[in-house]
Amino acid sequence: MKKLKLLFTSALLLIVSACSTSLEKYSMTATDTGFDTIVSFVAYTKNEAQFEEYSSFLKKEFKRYDALFDKYDTHKGINNIKTINDNAGIKPVKVDKEIIELLEQCQTYNTLSNHQFDITMGSVLELWHETREAANNNPNPTIPSTSSLEEAKKHTGWQHVTINKEDSTVYIDDKAVSLDVGASAKGFAVEKIAQKLEDKGLEHAIINAGGNVRMIGSKPEEETWQVGIQIPNLESFSTDSLLSIKIDDSMSIVTSGDYQRYYMYNDQLMHHIIDPITLMPARYARAVTVITKDSGIADMLSTTLFTMSYQDGITLLNTLKEQGIQADALWVYDKTQPKDENVEAMSIMGYDVVVSDGLKDRIVK
Repeated sequence: MKKLKLLFTSALLLIVSACSTSLEKYSMTATDTGFDTIVSFVAYTKNEAQFEEYSSFLKKEFKRYDALFDKYDTHKGINNIKTINDNAGIKPVKVDKEIIELLEQCQTYNTLSNHQFDITMGSVLELWHETREAANNNPNPTIPSTSSLEEAKKHTGWQHVTINKEDSTVYIDDKAVSLDVGASAKGFAVEKIAQKLEDKGLEHAIINAGGNVRMIGSKPEEETWQVGIQIPNLESFSTDSLLSIKIDDSMSIVTSGDYQRYYMYNDQLMHHIIDPITLMPARYARAVTVITKDSGIADMLSTTLFTMSYQDGITLLNTLKEQGIQADALWVYDKTQPKDENVEAMSIMGYDVVVSDGLKDRIVK
């Protein structure tokens, strides 16, 4: 029987090592904060009451952002992404300013990535979503037909979306066009929540929302944060680290991989990250990790780089650098998704690992 496998772990990225400090270390794991993921929160605070105040705020905010960016469900009193999609071809929808901010950020990265990152591909992504859902417990899974994917692709593109920042409205002019912010919303939420916690006085913490990791401040006693990169093993669901990376204070690290949401079709892995050119699951690497300051940017970039060759990915990173955005990346390959022959790599546990220049001195094997 073929099964849809959904990896509900917070270990796409694994937090490595604790430290002794005069502050107390507290942790919390939540499964009911939305975004179809597990959220873990580790903080160093004066006492448990202070930690509970921070963690309560974090959970409340995650639920609020989940409702704002939800494309599947209606939430009372909220105009969200679903509301925008439901009113496509009908009327503009007045939305929260943070939806406007997210959409504008997505539009900017659509341009910077030469349209490789595209949240207007909701019609295409919905076909794949429906097929993955149908594959669950189905001995004869299918894939969307080429004709249906090509027809859906006709109803994509930012030319159909009007954002009125002054009125805080969004309008889609084609009823068959829909927005899907799944590759950006969680990272955006993590970044906003981290910033708000910093404003509240939190100085030492980690938020991990299903692999979207954001450091808050430094580790106590001036130790260096280290984050482990998970082995992309489909069968064992291993949470062991392939390697670790030294991370600067208040940085973000996000991984996109083919082992999160997928099903098998004719012995081929059909995962959830769709190449906007082929309209099929991207076939470049097993996983791509991005390290940069902003979690929202890291979220978008990890998905985008996963749908690109290594060389195109380096070109995009250089383009961002010209825009004043410093980001580094790590690619994981194996025999099923091999690297280019001319790309230098580290061989670790049967995987080829390639890193951008900014990470070469930060790897801990």
